[in-house]
Amino acid sequence: MESIGGCVSVGVTHAVLIGIETYQKQDISSVQFAQADAAAMKDVLVQHFGVPAENIALWLDSDATRSAFENDLPYTIHQLSPGDRFIFFYAGHGFYANGTNRLTAWDTHPSNLAGTTVSLEEVLLKPLKEQQGIKSLVFIDACAADLKASVEQARDMVSDLTPTEFEALVQSTDHAAAFFACSPNEKAYPSDALMHGIWTYHLTQALQGDAEGALDRDRFITGESLKNYLTVAIPAYIRANTKIQAAQRPYAILSSNGPFSIRQVPPSESAKPISPAATEAKLMPEQPPTQTSGNRPQIMLSAIEGHYNEWKGDVFTLHHLGGDAALQLEIAPIHFEGFNQVSLRFEAVPFIGPTRPDAMIHFHMVTNADGVPRHADKPSFVMMSLVKDAQHLNKPEVSYPVVVRFRWGAKTEEEHFQITWSNNRRKMTIAPSNSAAPQKERKHNIVFLNAEVVKLAYSGPGYSDRTDGKHSFCEVVGTSTGDMVGLVARFRNDAVYGEDVAAVRGVRAHLKLFDRNGKEIGTGFSSAQWLGHPDDTFDLIPNDRGGSVILCRGGKTTKPLVMWKSHDAAGRLRDRDLELNDGYPNRAEITLMDSNHRPLLQPVILDITESTGGLSVSARQ
Repeated sequence: MESIGGCVSVGVTHAVLIGIETYQKQDISSVQFAQADAAAMKDVLVQHFGVPAENIALWLDSDATRSAFENDLPYTIHQLSPGDRFIFFYAGHGFYANGTNRLTAWDTHPSNLAGTTVSLEEVLLKPLKEQQGIKSLVFIDACAADLKASVEQARDMVSDLTPTEFEALVQSTDHAAAFFACSPNEKAYPSDALMHGIWTYHLTQALQGDAEGALDRDRFITGESLKNYLTVAIPAYIRANTKIQAAQRPYAILSSNGPFSIRQVPPSESAKPISPAATEAKLMPEQPPTQTSGNRPQIMLSAIEGHYNEWKGDVFTLHHLGGDAALQLEIAPIHFEGFNQVSLRFEAVPFIGPTRPDAMIHFHMVTNADGVPRHADKPSFVMMSLVKDAQHLNKPEVSYPVVVRFRWGAKTEEEHFQITWSNNRRKMTIAPSNSAAPQKERKHNIVFLNAEVVKLAYSGPGYSDRTDGKHSFCEVVGTSTGDMVGLVARFRNDAVYGEDVAAVRGVRAHLKLFDRNGKEIGTGFSSAQWLGHPDDTFDLIPNDRGGSVILCRGGKTTKPLVMWKSHDAAGRLRDRDLELNDGYPNRAEITLMDSNHRPLLQPVILDITESTGGLSVSARQ
């Protein structure tokens, strides 16, 4: 018998966790953060429920085929014994059709949904009902009404998964529950800030014991307490932290025969009595040696081994193999391109040596270069970052140089390693680098292309307070009934044959405008509008189409306007504009800045001439 997170005893726990984010057929819309959601559930079960990693099947994207649903899922359930617990989590597209609830598989075909999706009743609910004495938890974050992405990128239970089949499951046993991300006719939303579905994020926070509102007075997470917490927490988060105007109300179906205990959360470590031995250890921490023998430290960096489904233990570990102790070890961060501008940051290790040969490396994730630590020591986010990077770069295998710096006596030394991720095998390895020389830093190749006057059209999403900050303008090609024109400057991050050119994300355009007397108009505009883009920054990707900055726009009967974006006191992005009463500027300076406000190239200077024939512009750097 296992004791799961306290004194809730069950037999053996098995779980199947599924996250289908990108489907084989591109006609089926992606489900944002579905992989991260499923992987986070695995972290919770391993780290907080004590479930062995080998008892958890994590199916991401191509793992979750129709064959796996129809064969592997029922087989897993039929191997359970009375008293065992089974946990099922699904993030993907779900709907109701042909008299049954259905889930999409990775290889679902949009032209034959009935024949290429799976019946929940057949692959999950019926096998659970057939196994007597099984305790089951089902979590459904199902999405998309017509299997097309909506404007809000919502997870949608379309044609609405009906509760009838789930009610039959919970009525067939004393210990079963099904939890859903939203009620019928509603949508379940993802969050860029959380890098999760909003419901799954709060679900995992509750299950790992970080949500006091999900606990009863005896610190149990029960079916009822979890249901009540999610019912309150999701709408509250949406109201306070998003611009979403629609409702998302989670619900649950629980067995009614007595209390439904999921986990007991022990009191926080600070509330526990401290033993004399622990007090003594705190007062006398392990100290690094101060003497050296003259033998350079030999260190090694290792990573968690095996396929990600087999991951258990520490993700990164430093080892002392011989020589003197290495002090103040620091590991340079790893920057990923493909997962929401994520970088992996490592905490320093005080020392490793003969008295402390191994040290776990704590880590956290930072997104969008905001410097805020998130997802500390979560293996799922290491794995997800590697997967996304490989997919973004379209490579079956990606490698990252890792530099470990440490102090040895009065010297500062370095060791170089290389992390390699195989996206086909979903396996991470670390090896010493072949060369101790620092790796060549990837550089961008951003160039100014030209400046010209183009026809413009407003591309949405309409004028209201709710859409303030989202306005964008597009270039009109060919004939147009409108008279709006704009002065744009075009930039591109050019690829270079034989070189690995770095992408630059979060590029901001800073404008300085001058009138015909050489006087500056305003005090500069730090986030100029990008053509065809509603945000205040733009990503310049090598070998991509590039981006165009709108300096100003106008029409035959309207005065020219300069447009820019800014954040208000609450941090919300807003659209700003300034009417130029004296006509178009005579000169403009454009400086592209990276996310750390460093210039990416020399300012581009535009000389602008206004005449009866229109505008003409010449550029210099």
